[in-house]
Amino acid sequence: MQFPKDIFISYAHIDDESLIQNQKGWISEFHRALDIRLAQLLGRRPVIWRDDSLQGNHVFDKQIVDQFEKVAIMISIITPRYVKSDWCIKEVDEFYNASLNNIGFTVSNKARIFKVIKTPVRIEQHPEKISGVLGYEFYNTDPGTGRVKELSQAFGNETERLYWEKLDDLAHDISSFLESIEHPAPGTQTSPLIAANSQSAGKVFLAESSYDTQDFRDSLKRELQGYGYYILPDKQLPLIAPPLNEALAANLAESDLTIHLLGENYGVVPEGAQKSIVEIQNDVAASYSAANGIPRFIWIPEGCEPGDERQISFIDRLNAGKGGITGADLVQGSLEDFKSVVIDKLNSMKKEENKEEAAPEMYDETAKIIYLICDISDIDEIRPLEDYLFDNGYEVVLPIFEGDESGIREDHIENLKTCSAAIIFFSNANELWLRSKTRDFMKINGYGRAKPLAFKAIYIAPPDSLAKQRFRTLDAEVINALDGLPEEKLKNLLSRI
Repeated sequence: MQFPKDIFISYAHIDDESLIQNQKGWISEFHRALDIRLAQLLGRRPVIWRDDSLQGNHVFDKQIVDQFEKVAIMISIITPRYVKSDWCIKEVDEFYNASLNNIGFTVSNKARIFKVIKTPVRIEQHPEKISGVLGYEFYNTDPGTGRVKELSQAFGNETERLYWEKLDDLAHDISSFLESIEHPAPGTQTSPLIAANSQSAGKVFLAESSYDTQDFRDSLKRELQGYGYYILPDKQLPLIAPPLNEALAANLAESDLTIHLLGENYGVVPEGAQKSIVEIQNDVAASYSAANGIPRFIWIPEGCEPGDERQISFIDRLNAGKGGITGADLVQGSLEDFKSVVIDKLNSMKKEENKEEAAPEMYDETAKIIYLICDISDIDEIRPLEDYLFDNGYEVVLPIFEGDESGIREDHIENLKTCSAAIIFFSNANELWLRSKTRDFMKINGYGRAKPLAFKAIYIAPPDSLAKQRFRTLDAEVINALDGLPEEKLKNLLSRI
């Protein structure tokens, strides 16, 4: 359906007053920037309308109400003043009622009111019709003071960067929504870009996070949506324990994979609960995974140093495997590394789904295959370990070093998928090489392995160095061979195969 007007911006007049004389207000600048970005995305100038003469003491104008049936989308700028304004609340109610007379208030589970939160307001104070709609938060919270700072084009480089990222997210979502209404896919009411149905690449539950990891979550969400994945939750999660658990169960039942981002802060504790919403989501997903086998990822950023005792305890339990880890790969590192792990996993899941019949096994699962990963500079030094493994009945696979880069990488991944166990041999190579190969251990499930490795190990070989003596990791077994071949340690590891 084609609407004569694309967007109506609903706002409180005081929120467009500038603190600096002769400077445009926040709403006016938002309107201008959104108009330009949408024009770039749509390839046409959008029709965006707001009441410039709006005053807080005006009687509600019926002429505005009469226009609502001709408007595709409303944007509500949520602030403390907005939720106290009878005028603004009535605009929401009247647009909601008008939408029921044409294509409805929701299209493929997407509300036609986009909620922009300029200043945080408790969710129970939001207009009732949009209390469950996810908002676009145009503010951040200082982790030291807890003080809220609104995102703006005029508050400095970092705040300005976050403002443009958030506005770009909003513009892309609105553009997709408008395109889906104007040009629906054959036989549907919406386009695949926003439809929560089988036409999407799949559904990912991206758990709500604490405010210190919100930027990471937004970045990951953008990336997944760029690959065509539908992100859940797609409605505001309740902050009361019983309905929260019900909402999580419903979301998880639709999801193909769940992702949980942990940071230094513990997060909000819902009413009637003892744990934060971050920990509750993880616990519920762990239980669901145990019963239904849904894959999960938990990410902890590199350098994370929580100060809250509850968060320290939560992360310690996960690291120790004492609770909340069921079905999950725990990944610690950079966000970019984590993104690649997630995308690799989703790609392997998609390939499995698209197979019309099971592919023949590429290897004998009863074979004892050990992938011995080494740098070309260590091809001679590796011989004693290679001979020991072979003499004890193990098939040893070495990496290839000749050929194009993509072929070498593909062979490396295939070896990781098919071996029984993997050992990184670290002798003359540099630490960057070691770090790269260790990261591949984190990505193994994403590469599509059918079952876990019997063990992952890093074999520390001469020449000796202080860095090698101090080397340790939680991601793999460490075999110290600086004083010679450690046969007893190797026997214990090989007994796991």
